[in-house]
Amino acid sequence: MRRSLIDAYSRLLRERPIATNTAQGATLAALGDVTAQWLEGRSGDAKRTLRAGCIGAGFAGFVYPPVYARLDALWPGTLWPAVLRKSLTECALLGTFGNGTSLLLRGLPPSDVLASMPNVLLNEARVWLPYNLVAFSLVPRHIRPTTTSCLTVGWHTYISWLANDAPRPGAGALQAGAPSISSR
Repeated sequence: MRRSLIDAYSRLLRERPIATNTAQGATLAALGDVTAQWLEGRSGDAKRTLRAGCIGAGFAGFVYPPVYARLDALWPGTLWPAVLRKSLTECALLGTFGNGTSLLLRGLPPSDVLASMPNVLLNEARVWLPYNLVAFSLVPRHIRPTTTSCLTVGWHTYISWLANDAPRPGAGALQAGAPSISSR
């Protein structure tokens, strides 16, 4: 039965990639936000969770698949030189523009987004570079948005926390080594 579920899911990803990736992205990003609210000692901010879900749907349905497809077209294959180029480029693009956009869409003021980017990019390298090395070398292209969305639950938890509850840069906490991660 498990194999038939995996096969059915894989078929959905091939036949209806936008709908499938959008639905899973929305669900997983909302889960990340609910987790962040719980960690913050809050709960029940449906508007915030809906916003996070919409951001997750947009990235999973309309950003990740074309970015991965373009990177695969630029550097085809799974040999290490191609995998390394794809991984570094993906981190550079989504680490800066993707995370910055996500933080802005979550309501963080532009000055705070800019101030938090050094820590966000450091965490990008810690989390997403190793993931990308594995994903670009082992995970089939049509499944990558799914595996990305699964890892993104933790990333969205961090981004939601950063956008809503993290100490603001003016207080010195973000520069002084407060935890940091961002929005995929």
